[in-house]
Amino acid sequence: MGFRDKMPHPGSALLACLVLAGCGGGAATQTCQMVHVTDLKLERHGRAFFTTIQINGHDSTVELDTGSDDNLITEEAAHRLGMPVNVSGWDYVEGVGGQQMSGVARSRDVRLGDAHGERLEFTTVPDRKNLFSGDGLLGMPFLHDFDMDLDFWGGRVGLYKAISGCDAPRAVLSQPLYAVDLINDPSAVSPEVFVSINGVRLRARIDTGAERTAIFRLGARRAGLLAAEVLRSSEASGLGPRSVKTDLRISAPVVIGDLTVNNMPVDVIDQRSLGSADERQSGDTDMLLGYDFVTRVHLWISRSSGTLIMQYPPQASPPTEDKS
Repeated sequence: MGFRDKMPHPGSALLACLVLAGCGGGAATQTCQMVHVTDLKLERHGRAFFTTIQINGHDSTVELDTGSDDNLITEEAAHRLGMPVNVSGWDYVEGVGGQQMSGVARSRDVRLGDAHGERLEFTTVPDRKNLFSGDGLLGMPFLHDFDMDLDFWGGRVGLYKAISGCDAPRAVLSQPLYAVDLINDPSAVSPEVFVSINGVRLRARIDTGAERTAIFRLGARRAGLLAAEVLRSSEASGLGPRSVKTDLRISAPVVIGDLTVNNMPVDVIDQRSLGSADERQSGDTDMLLGYDFVTRVHLWISRSSGTLIMQYPPQASPPTEDKS
């Protein structure tokens, strides 16, 4: 699940950002000039989506995780891809299972299709035991400067760059469309929106790395979801040494802007919030809109206009279940 966030430490910095290279055909109107940078093919394994990127000239399979504020890679993969690992003692990642020491690796060159970056930073973890498969996670530091077309039904993600005049919502999607403002929080790397359940406003993260849509127990209590029938109890694990209890329930209608989603399965997680070990603090995430949401709609995350645009139902065939 997408609970993998790098915590700040002295001296940590992202050294470069992606630049355009070999851009494809663009789309333009009088009010917005948008360049189609590249498409990345997505392959589905279980409840996760993977793509292939090139690091230092070598192919690397990584999970697409919009819920991760960092890019993660295993130490084994970092060495195989020609990236020396530095473990300073100041680095750690935090997930649903608590904190885990980590390191830092920097690439010479990274290519995401026709997008190109240099000296990009990865957080390293000792092994892949807490990752589903592949070399690691492609998180928001690679992606947050783009408008993203997340087409999980079509097995692709499109990256677009706004050139000018795109302060109003614009998407390369067809009607009917629904929209909600992205939360304007300079400290938040991952895309987040406010949603409403039973009239209670919750802060929700768009998390393609979460195997299920999840709500932390404090938010579930505020929204009146703890009275719903428990369909299944289990444990969730990820980065960190511990696991936490989860109860699968069916949510009351989730209102996301002008879209209402009914009968969404949610995991109620025995953790108060993402960001606070005790009571909820301002800016903490209450909810993760994971696999059950991102495969239900076609998403356009418009950083240029600060808007999440949703096409429902998607105009394609749903992805088939992969039991691998």
